Amino acid sequence: MKITYIRHGKIKITILIVLILLAATLGAVGVGNSVINSVASAASAKLPIYCTDNDNREIALTINCAWGADDIGSILETLDKYNVKATFFVLGTWAESNPDKLKEIYSKGHEIGNHSYSHKLPSKSTKSQLSSEIDKCNEIVEKILGVKPMLYRAPSGDITSDVLELTEEKGMYNIKWSVDSIDWRNDMTYDNILSRVLGRTESGSILLFHNDTNHTADVLPEIISSLIKQDFKFVKVSELIYKTDYYIDNAGVQHKA
Repeated sequence: MKITYIRHGKIKITILIVLILLAATLGAVGVGNSVINSVASAASAKLPIYCTDNDNREIALTINCAWGADDIGSILETLDKYNVKATFFVLGTWAESNPDKLKEIYSKGHEIGNHSYSHKLPSKSTKSQLSSEIDKCNEIVEKILGVKPMLYRAPSGDITSDVLELTEEKGMYNIKWSVDSIDWRNDMTYDNILSRVLGRTESGSILLFHNDTNHTADVLPEIISSLIKQDFKFVKVSELIYKTDYYIDNAGVQHKA
């Protein structure tokens, strides 16, 4: 099912504005307050960031690293060729097993995000276990690179209220995605991934890929070159998102306040 987050987000904002104007026109204090409270609730929805509302053609390429690392060299060569900077969300266990690869990724100007320590699902974890998973990954990355991740992506995109509370408490941004390549699935072909990503990407999109899959390293050059030809500009997630004065609507679209 295709979900066009930005388009939906703009429609929701338009509807909210109309509701506010309608409440004011009615002049009924009770009705007006009810509508305004509903609007405030919708505008302050606690969700991860799926994408942003920007219209400047900026998008973010993200790669989850959880398994092997044999294709990292090929992926980095492609990113170098097209002068693209990406955001790599790494497991703590992956970083422990591949410290040299992590250093290589970071040395080339790419961004490192936290993907938990062991890929334990938040919905199957206690809040204490979740906190430990986030902290342990941060500690490992910081020990290897000397920098602490500011971005977090939940394993399998499994979002719970505990995850949202913990990342906020730790001063981290909770990042999901709006374009899922599903490149990890064995039934996905080169052409499936290509058409899926190119058909869903729009300004403000966050694209999800994984390393150590059947086709990702091979298909990335065509995906990147095709999107560049469409005037899309690749930036790191930390450059795409708003850091202050923003809100996230109930479709996960981050808007500038």
